[in-house]
Amino acid sequence: MAGTETKATSEQKRARIRKSYDLSARGDYDGSVQEGWADNGVFHSQMRDREFRGRAAIVDEVKKQNQEVKTAWHLHDVLVSDDHGVALLEAEQGGRRRRIVHVLHLDDTGRIQEAWAIFNPTD
Repeated sequence: MAGTETKATSEQKRARIRKSYDLSARGDYDGSVQEGWADNGVFHSQMRDREFRGRAAIVDEVKKQNQEVKTAWHLHDVLVSDDHGVALLEAEQGGRRRRIVHVLHLDDTGRIQEAWAIFNPTD
């Protein structure tokens, strides 16, 4: 339940985010979203030019994207502050890697409330 968990430290937030990305990299999209996202999270997709609200919509979109274009994710680093995180990633598709940044708004437990995926579409 939201609000019943204690406030996470920066290191705990970083660990939660890393675990979520690790689960996703292994193809466990349900586990990734359950671990990393708040119930009412919002994913702002640059690729789709729309947003996805709630865990169910987010996991459906993540699965759909990975079915459309098989992607191997490589997490370079995670930076966090009290309310925000930044995930520095590389996405490998067909042997080609591109850099992607996820800007994250975090709740007190370190779960993602909002995320923006930023990349150069011509890269």
